[in-house]
Amino acid sequence: MIAFPPRIRLLACLALTPISAGGATIHDHNTWVNFSLTGPLLDGQGGASRWRFTFDSPNRFGDNSRQYAQGAWRAGLGYALNSHWSIWAGGSYTRTDTPYSSVPYGEPRGFQQVLWTDRSGDFILQYRLRLEERFPDTGNDLGLRLRQQFRVSHPLPAFKPLSWVLWEELFLNLNETDYGARRGLDQNRAFVGLGWTWSEIVRSEAGYLHHFNRRPGRVDGVNHTLAVSLAITFK
Repeated sequence: MIAFPPRIRLLACLALTPISAGGATIHDHNTWVNFSLTGPLLDGQGGASRWRFTFDSPNRFGDNSRQYAQGAWRAGLGYALNSHWSIWAGGSYTRTDTPYSSVPYGEPRGFQQVLWTDRSGDFILQYRLRLEERFPDTGNDLGLRLRQQFRVSHPLPAFKPLSWVLWEELFLNLNETDYGARRGLDQNRAFVGLGWTWSEIVRSEAGYLHHFNRRPGRVDGVNHTLAVSLAITFK
């Protein structure tokens, strides 16, 4: 049996407790598929440097997973401060369609983030703090949004290539804009699932994602989501 440290038990309980604003909500069943590629840049002598690159592309299907609703393409550069901490910056473009929006629109974004990773026994811990600058086509204002994600995973004792995974990400708007953003809670995502390590560089995950979406002036949304991801991480 796995012995869970107290802080892991607390964080798991928080991650599995969906956040909502209360009141009526519209429910949908989604499928989200994400691909990511991360690795070091070369140092000019054939070795790996402290500089990193990252690319990821989430693709989301709504309306009971029958309609392609949103796609994004994000790229960035990072610098490893040490074995635990790294800093990142980059940009992305997101295209949103129905049923996520009644009017299709595009959204360029900039981002800066701090990433922390560590181990506690067989537990793998990760915390990410990301600031986004949003420029959607539906308005003229600059939107600022803060995202905090905590993630924990642990291999199954009887079969270590397989692991359970928990993560939770909170989205907070820092200002109000002419495209409808309101200061405070914007979204919350809570995930529970399994991860499979194919090799030293390839890993996939699949599980249930509870996605709460605050929609000022409209009924809030809850997406019950099958989330699948494939990550390639070069060492």
